[in-house]
Amino acid sequence: MAQCAGCIVPGKEEGMTKGDIKEEILALFSGSLKIAKDGDFLEIIKSIIENDLVGFAVICPDGRYMAFNRGAEKLTGYDRSEFLGVESPPSFYSEKDGEIIRRAFEQKKVIENMEIQIKSGDGRDRELVFSMSPRFDSEGEVSCYLQILIDNREKKHLQRLILHSNKMETIGEMAGGIAHDFNNLLEGVLGYTSFMMDLIDSEHELFLYLEMIENSARKASKLTERLLSLSSGRKSVEEIINCNVLIRNVIKLFEKAVDKKIVLETNLDRNLKAIKGSPAQIEQALLNICLNAKDAMPDGGKLVVTSSNIVIDEGYPKLSLDMTCGEYIRIAVSDTGIGMDENTSEKIFEPFFTTKSRGEGTGLGLNIVYGIVHSQGGFINVYSEPGKGTTFTIYLRAAGEPLPEIISEKEKGDYKRGEGQLILFIDDEQMILDIGGEMLGKLGYKLLTANSAKEGMRHFTEKNDEISLIILDVIMPGENGTEILHKIRELKKEVPVILSSGYDKAILEKNILDDENVYFMQKPYSMADLGRLMHKVISKAQA
Repeated sequence: MAQCAGCIVPGKEEGMTKGDIKEEILALFSGSLKIAKDGDFLEIIKSIIENDLVGFAVICPDGRYMAFNRGAEKLTGYDRSEFLGVESPPSFYSEKDGEIIRRAFEQKKVIENMEIQIKSGDGRDRELVFSMSPRFDSEGEVSCYLQILIDNREKKHLQRLILHSNKMETIGEMAGGIAHDFNNLLEGVLGYTSFMMDLIDSEHELFLYLEMIENSARKASKLTERLLSLSSGRKSVEEIINCNVLIRNVIKLFEKAVDKKIVLETNLDRNLKAIKGSPAQIEQALLNICLNAKDAMPDGGKLVVTSSNIVIDEGYPKLSLDMTCGEYIRIAVSDTGIGMDENTSEKIFEPFFTTKSRGEGTGLGLNIVYGIVHSQGGFINVYSEPGKGTTFTIYLRAAGEPLPEIISEKEKGDYKRGEGQLILFIDDEQMILDIGGEMLGKLGYKLLTANSAKEGMRHFTEKNDEISLIILDVIMPGENGTEILHKIRELKKEVPVILSSGYDKAILEKNILDDENVYFMQKPYSMADLGRLMHKVISKAQA
């Protein structure tokens, strides 16, 4: 068996000249270092080996450790004194990994980037990346083995983020498609219900039942809105907002829903930077988190909401694949509830995952939060320990200086009936055409219908001077709504067009929304919704 004379051992240079040591080091590092001064060589090598990020160990053929650096100590949880020169050093490898390493050792083979699990000196399981290569002397005998240990937690963390991101994207696309088709069906329910309610007196015994049908359909529409929020590419109408205003709105609403045993506390940064996003969606996300916190504190506790500005740089922990460097605002919602273990925390944003009893929750609340935050260009993190509460932290990209906390009221107004204007209605769903046609007729408009792009363009080419407005479905087989819109614009640029879809307007290209004569109406819609928008669009066109 070869001796250990060739091993690079701190404090073991006896019998070796400085040149011998330098030669061995050069062999181990394969000429990868360019040294300016010969006298600095050993100091540079020492600083490299004695780092605490990567573990280095050198082992003789007889199994004795002759080098064990600070990085190896940190990663294994053992002190080097337990290894250096010891005939039977501790074994921290699992049985399976240890057997693979032993065989490679005996067969003088190289191991590259093998993922291993060890039992550290403090008893905890740790995941590392292990590499080992033999060093041969001039006679072809192994003089020592160089082992390298690298922390594998960051890699595993990134793998989990990628897996979670892909899973959420797939679920989002599936949910978006289901919601689109379901919204088309709901249009039939709401449309025909509104017709029946319009035909009978409000005192009629059936009117109450029709109201119940209408309310149920609207609740179903809200559910599809929640499903659409899972769609990975979904974005809503954005505006510059002060999130402190949204937090105060949510707290005001939440106060009415919680028991007095839960204490509410806010700590908001007065200089919180503005963001660009959807106020309604962000409020919904915050409310869902607060309601989740309420359920986690059945015996009472404290709920604290804080806001602050933060700059994320390269040194910030990687919390999400979407995280990039820059200025963000951070909203943290903390409770003193029952908390969660690590396994539960990892699944908390998955759809239909719930820790509640059957019938007490849908499992969509926090999944919708994830979808909303992601759609706003942000990311969310959760930290929890059993019995110690939970903190959800939302990060949203800052978009400007602080805004004053002023809440604007949305304009409200009734609609007026038409005056016989000709409307071209293009949709591939015959039921939507039937309902829309009856609605438009009752609202005082004349109608041309088409259930395909080809038929719609034929009508428009023949009567474009008579048509006052076009209602156009976005998603259709063959040519879609946006392609038809481009053809319409080639013939007549100023004609108003209302695009309609079971999806929301996030599916539209930005340049389409920039057209001042293009509007959007999401299905399902009531006759009142349609009438109000029709009056607004036609009045503007006639002005």
